[in-house]
Amino acid sequence: MSIAAPDTTAVEPALPVPDLEDERRLRLADLLEETSPATRRTRVEAATRPALPALAPVLPDSRLPRGVAVEVVDDHYLLGAMAAGPAAEAATVWTAAISMPTLGLAAARAYGLPLERLLLVDTPGERWSEITSVLAGACEVVLLDPPVPPRPRELQRLEARLRAAGTTLLTTTPWTGAALRLTAGNATWSGLGDGHGMLRSRTVDVRCTGRGRAARLLLPDENGSASTVRTADAAGTPPGRRRRPWRPPPGSSGSLAGLRARCGSGGTEAAAVGRNVTR
Repeated sequence: MSIAAPDTTAVEPALPVPDLEDERRLRLADLLEETSPATRRTRVEAATRPALPALAPVLPDSRLPRGVAVEVVDDHYLLGAMAAGPAAEAATVWTAAISMPTLGLAAARAYGLPLERLLLVDTPGERWSEITSVLAGACEVVLLDPPVPPRPRELQRLEARLRAAGTTLLTTTPWTGAALRLTAGNATWSGLGDGHGMLRSRTVDVRCTGRGRAARLLLPDENGSASTVRTADAAGTPPGRRRRPWRPPPGSSGSLAGLRARCGSGGTEAAAVGRNVTR
């Protein structure tokens, strides 16, 4: 008589049935977290740099993007204000100015740009592209006025360097592929009367193309910084005592170069002396 061997095959335990309702709740919680204002703000701050409060309404997300080139066309006042925002926010931010010997250092300092964290390369020569690439790895913001128009290969190499380092390039020359383009127009100086007075502030229309907006600013204002027209009017000139605006001569575009041209060689020498002192 044969006896059957017992069945020793292990029986797998039954898998628990997933709770679909709990799974939906978890997915919904993750979705809400990903789309919450706090998460979006964290992402924006990681991809951008702070700007001066007066310039914030003009820029996308009220901040300056990282790792890209930004055109600032024909206005050194606006250029200095754009560079001052990141440097004024943190004591670890360094700025470089390449091929910009006429940059107004006193004006930049008034905007909040620390001169002790500013690197100047006034005459980079033919190797300006290499110098820009090196400084982009050491500085968070680079100001550039190329001595010659950049070639396509140089543009590609510099843009790759900017993306890798997260550096913001502010350039005064047309730049193919620039993320933003800022312009300043309709500049009007105030402070001069009929043959007397002194320049006190400049009102200018600032416009940003590339998801940006436009605003009318005082650049610089009476304190040498940047402010909105409404804020300056509320805290400054009493009603009925508006200063008569002074408009720059034709061809000067409200720029410092135009004022120097009107002043002659004496104005140029004074500007050079001021630059040496501020250094």
